[in-house]
Amino acid sequence: MIDKDEPEGKGPGLDKLKELFERSPIALTLADATAPDMPLIIANSAFLTLTGYGEDEVVGRNCRFLQDDLDNDAARAEVREVVRIAGQGQVVFRNRRKDGEAFDNLLFLQSLIERDGKTRFFLGSQFLLEPNVTERRIDSHLKQIDLAVARAIQAQSSLRAEQRRMLANAAHAVAHAWLALRS
Repeated sequence: MIDKDEPEGKGPGLDKLKELFERSPIALTLADATAPDMPLIIANSAFLTLTGYGEDEVVGRNCRFLQDDLDNDAARAEVREVVRIAGQGQVVFRNRRKDGEAFDNLLFLQSLIERDGKTRFFLGSQFLLEPNVTERRIDSHLKQIDLAVARAIQAQSSLRAEQRRMLANAAHAVAHAWLALRS
C-alpha cells in the first residue's frame, strides 16, 4: 500500500517505487486510479524501450494511446472489468510503438489497495509476445511479475517501518528535551 496523502507522482513512497521499477527488466507502469482516465504516473525504462516513447510522452496519459487505430474491443472490455472489481487480470493487446510498428503485448494488471480498502493505483506489466510465444514463457513472465510485486510490497513495508522508527526517535528526543527543561 502506498501513502494516499502523497500528491500524484510525488513523495518518498512513489520515489522509492520508481527506483524499484527502474531496476526491473520487466516493462512496468503505475496508473493513478483516482485521477480521470487513470493516467500513468510511473513508466520504467523497460516500458519506454518496448514502446519507443519517452517518459515525458507517456506520463500523464492513459496507456490506451498505444492502441492507436487497432481493434482491441474485447481486451478493453476485460480491462474495464478488472478495474471495476479492483482485481487483477491478464489481457493481450495489439499496440503500436512510436514508430508505428504494431506488436502484441501481454498486459498483467493488478490493483493496489489502500488500507481503507480503496484502489489508488493499478500496476501494469507488459510483455512483448513474439509469434512463437508459449504458455510456458507466459507463466515464467507471470512468476517474474509476482516476484517484482512482492519486492515492491516489501520495499513499501520497509519504508513504513523506517518512518515509524524515525517518528519514535523524534518523539523520544522531544520527550527527553522536555524532561531536561523541567529539571
